[in-house]
Amino acid sequence: MTFRNKIQISIWGVVLSLLVITFFIINYWTRSRFEETFARELSAGSSTVMVQEKLQSAELLRACSVIAESPRLRAVAEIEDENTAYQLLKEMNQTTLSQVVVLTDRAGRPLVQMLRGNKERWDISGSETIQNALLLISSTDVSSIGGRIYRIVSVPVVIATELVGTLTIGFEITSADLAALKHITNSDLVLVHRMTPILATFDSAEAVSLASAMGPGPWNTPPTERDSAVTPIRLSTGSETYLETSFRLNRPATDDSGTVAYLMIKPLSREVRRAMASILGTFGIVSLIFLALTTVIGLVISRSMTRPISELVRGTTEISRGNYDYAISVRGKDELGILARRFMAMSSFLKEKINELGKANSDLLERNRDLDETLRKLRSAQEDLVRSERLAATGKMTAQLAHEVNNPIHNIQSCLKTALGRLPEGTKGRDLIDVAYEEVNRLSRLSAQMLSLYRSSLVEEEMKPTNVNDILGEVVILAQGEVQDRNIVLHTEIEPALPLVRGSRDRLKQVLLNLISNALDAMPGGGELAMLASRDNGTVRLTVKDNGVGIPQENLNRIFDAFYTTKGKVSGVGLGLSVSYGIVSQHRGSIEVRSTVGKGSAFTVILPTGE
Repeated sequence: MTFRNKIQISIWGVVLSLLVITFFIINYWTRSRFEETFARELSAGSSTVMVQEKLQSAELLRACSVIAESPRLRAVAEIEDENTAYQLLKEMNQTTLSQVVVLTDRAGRPLVQMLRGNKERWDISGSETIQNALLLISSTDVSSIGGRIYRIVSVPVVIATELVGTLTIGFEITSADLAALKHITNSDLVLVHRMTPILATFDSAEAVSLASAMGPGPWNTPPTERDSAVTPIRLSTGSETYLETSFRLNRPATDDSGTVAYLMIKPLSREVRRAMASILGTFGIVSLIFLALTTVIGLVISRSMTRPISELVRGTTEISRGNYDYAISVRGKDELGILARRFMAMSSFLKEKINELGKANSDLLERNRDLDETLRKLRSAQEDLVRSERLAATGKMTAQLAHEVNNPIHNIQSCLKTALGRLPEGTKGRDLIDVAYEEVNRLSRLSAQMLSLYRSSLVEEEMKPTNVNDILGEVVILAQGEVQDRNIVLHTEIEPALPLVRGSRDRLKQVLLNLISNALDAMPGGGELAMLASRDNGTVRLTVKDNGVGIPQENLNRIFDAFYTTKGKVSGVGLGLSVSYGIVSQHRGSIEVRSTVGKGSAFTVILPTGE
């Protein structure tokens, strides 16, 4: 053997030794780099998913709050009628498309429970979000219902400051949601409940193996620490090794038996094998041709490439966390330098657009609120104008009619009274004259009511400062006798020293007596009558409230029309409320009505103060 061959063999031995050593170094280095990169991606993905969950919860909370402010929903929750509540929620669900809808009363008892569009029943006694809503606290959670996972939000339903119930809506977490998160985080995900995979972005058998290998899991973190990212851990299932991180979605009350969590998975061994397969082919060919020189050049090139790539990955991690001001320190005029500068420009542009979008959304919401308030005031003013014009026209017509028939009525009344005085008791035909006399008297009272309607709608009254407390005292005294005769209990809550109002003392007394008379007629079997008086923002509020038969909702818009009545008695001609409405309108006030069939009615007269 020649010296040349020995040197050659030695060189080859050294080269082969270097190649073997280099192979193991590359294998170890590749695994370490993949593990480090995957750990960063899992941490960044975990933060991204957490931000996404918060945004979805906030959006769901706003939507549920808007629905809970619906006047129809408040009314349904207040009356606690299950059939009405079911029809309303079924109608609303056609717009919201939520899979879970629950409406409870003020005690937390369910009125309606709907699951995926169908009326269902399940136990909600342990729902933390509903308990919070009963305490006037809106909250969100993730819950399992019927083997499916739903994102849940509960808000209180309030009228004024009074809690009348709670509204809960929920949307199912679907495979499409996991696919979207996978696209954002570039990681496989598994949705687990009680250590059992519910959904996964990869093979279900592999997901079951991973959940079993994970054991109790790192989601035992208390709910107050949910915002802290969990450090990725390594899992082994047979020949495969994975990097995994997880975090809990829900808030179990006592233990982890009902834990719902996301698992974010990176297949470490599989990716290393895939990377090494491509590296080994190139490494073998290049090593045989270029030997040690190729190895050195390859190491230099790989080192020059991995450094800027690592910086780019670090930059994407910071930006995914919302740090749009992070600067990527990659220099040079090569492709990586251009990519870094374009990426920074994109980050700045994204930050600017997000700020503009937030400002535009805020402006739009403010304009919508102003528009809704303006439309509400316009609608109310239009209704008052139509009612006032109708009342004025009716008053004028009835006044003309009353004037024409008033004199003949008085003449007939006088003749019948004279005839009754001349005929002794028991005279044949006297009973017919008695009936005629009573009917003429009723016609005379109707004529007087017609004239009263005319005065309330067209004739101006002299307005002067009037003591409301004195009027209320006189009305209570006048009504006391009839209230006791009808077995009705009278309650009064009158604020002392109410401010003066400009108006007619007799007219205001007439309004209150009309409202009390209607309330007494609504309680033929007895009941409770309440008179309330208080001041509120430059007005005086006088309320007459009963627990009688109530007024159907479809009739509330007609009760102030002349000659409209729901009374069965002959005396009810339908002018009392029309006259009252005209008097209150002359006093620059308004009348509010709240009524529930079977529970009673409340009429509130609102008058501006004369101060």
